[in-house]
Amino acid sequence: EGLMQQNFHTLDEILSQPDAWEDVIQRVEKDRNRLNDVFRNEEYEEVLFLGCGSSYYLCLSASRVFANFIGRKSTALPSSELLLYPDMYLKRGKSYLIVPVSRSGETSETVNALSYVRESYRIKSFVISCYEESSLVKESDACLILPRASEKSVVMTKSFTSMLLALELAIALSAEANDYYRELQTLPKLGENIIKRYKSFIEDFVKDLGCEQFVYLGSGPYYGLACEAMLKMKEMANLPCEAYHTLEYIHGPKSTANDKTLVCLLYSADERKWEERFLEELASLGTRNLIECEASMDRIRKLSDLVVEIKSELSDFARGILYMPPLQLLAFYKAVKRNLNPDRPKNLSQVVTY
Repeated sequence: EGLMQQNFHTLDEILSQPDAWEDVIQRVEKDRNRLNDVFRNEEYEEVLFLGCGSSYYLCLSASRVFANFIGRKSTALPSSELLLYPDMYLKRGKSYLIVPVSRSGETSETVNALSYVRESYRIKSFVISCYEESSLVKESDACLILPRASEKSVVMTKSFTSMLLALELAIALSAEANDYYRELQTLPKLGENIIKRYKSFIEDFVKDLGCEQFVYLGSGPYYGLACEAMLKMKEMANLPCEAYHTLEYIHGPKSTANDKTLVCLLYSADERKWEERFLEELASLGTRNLIECEASMDRIRKLSDLVVEIKSELSDFARGILYMPPLQLLAFYKAVKRNLNPDRPKNLSQVVTY
């Protein structure tokens, strides 16, 4: 009870995300002439999105958005992969755009990877960060800084969704995907409504939730989001968690499923044809199930313990960010229930440097 009465930076930052998204939209709109050309340059033969931890999972989603709207080769990498094995991913003589993402701009692997490949390969860089004076920004050829997305918390919540939104907006501009750009501009209001609708639902759901194992499933642009939601539960609540492409779960991982498992499915319209069989499979495993979707049907409700309906009327690619606040709240309230302080996660610091 004592811990529950505390004020947490993490909760404040989860709840204030729509304001941060509004600031991102305004900054991108103000700088749209420069951002128009970031991903449009035909000289780049490949775009590499680069990050660590949450920023890497952000890159997984951003690279799928890039591939969908711009249609050129893109790869998401943990920064350490490029730092340790640059020749595996970069070929001398080819031209690349590297997109490093880092909340602090000081993450050692990301800074060192960018510094090394700048000297050794034909690359340009476009950095996304929350701090203008950071080491990563100083190494960059171009950047987009989001100070309103910075956080006091160790765990990334607001910064994750804000930096992803910034990349999605920049991609939409470069692709001249005007409908998609307009969809993204509606996210702050929609996010505010979702947080208001589901904050108390999630809190009450966790009170009666005896699960000690968490599985997060998503496909396409939602796989990176599923990984990030998994990491939030692991960081805040210190519990065993896994993330998979949705249908991969039935190829082996389901062997550990039981009535103490909560499966969180980030549902996309493209998965609809698989929905009935997959949900029935989940039901047969005896797991508890939380489904996030645009709008539910009777079948989904019958096979779920909690359904989070987004009701956005947006496309799959625009809607994904709205899935994050309820899942962040799930991790936050589970941590508090376990008498853990989400602002001070075990073994973690806000910036990883060495």
